[in-house]
Amino acid sequence: MDKPKVRIKIGKHVCAVDKKERYFTTLDRATPIDDESLIKYASDDSGIRIEQIAAVYRSLFVQVRELVCNGHSVQLGDLGVLRFAIHAKISADLEGAGGAAVTKKRIRFDASKIMRQKLQEVTFSV
Repeated sequence: MDKPKVRIKIGKHVCAVDKKERYFTTLDRATPIDDESLIKYASDDSGIRIEQIAAVYRSLFVQVRELVCNGHSVQLGDLGVLRFAIHAKISADLEGAGGAAVTKKRIRFDASKIMRQKLQEVTFSV
């Protein structure tokens, strides 16, 4: 199998601090893959009918969403773990702790060891 290849682009802008031109590198993002395309790819790959894949796919994502939003960590195969995370203020007393101390809620994704290794294989093209 070929190594993953990611397209990047190089841009130029004037730095606000010293007014010199600087170059920056960013991802040249590929086309987003929507649910329907992903379902079709899975159907083509597995030989399972699109309707069956779609039903399982939608059910799976409803379950993942509900589980993560209820505080569970969900292992997504070889991709990694999806989990609910918070940032909270430190409080000097018990009254200031708890739900009132939470300042930010987010969903965090931690890539698996396999995915981190796969990232090391990525090459870039301009």
